[in-house]
Amino acid sequence: MKSKKVIQIVWWLYICLLFVIVVVKFNGSFEELENRIIMFSSEETINFNLIPFRSIGVQLTHINEWWALKNILGNIISFIPFGFLLPIVYNKINSFFKFFASNILFILFVESFQFFTRIGCFDVDDIILNFVGSLCGYLVLLLVKFLFKRH
Repeated sequence: MKSKKVIQIVWWLYICLLFVIVVVKFNGSFEELENRIIMFSSEETINFNLIPFRSIGVQLTHINEWWALKNILGNIISFIPFGFLLPIVYNKINSFFKFFASNILFILFVESFQFFTRIGCFDVDDIILNFVGSLCGYLVLLLVKFLFKRH
């Protein structure tokens, strides 16, 4: 019972950290955050991408540059704990369908929040990369469960 409480605390700390770093993209500078909101609020700025693999393709052609690598790996790595912890914290997420649906809904919320608050853009490629990361975490969880069942 005590370990379940610790896992829930870790879960909520992770969600808070995910919100601050990934959703708000806060790096310690309120000025930079304000400038990003102003930039995305201007009418000339297109703040959504609905074409799958458009931004991923651009980033892959510049993969040797830090910004491209940071975006691709950041979107994947930041959601690995989500995929690992979600089924542990919420026991009712006990099938791949429930896992898939919960992930997509959460990631859609994140992207929509960024779009409507003007702190970022809605990018279908972020949804793809976030889900890949979450799926990696889920697969690690399944592997851990399998290994523990064998012993």
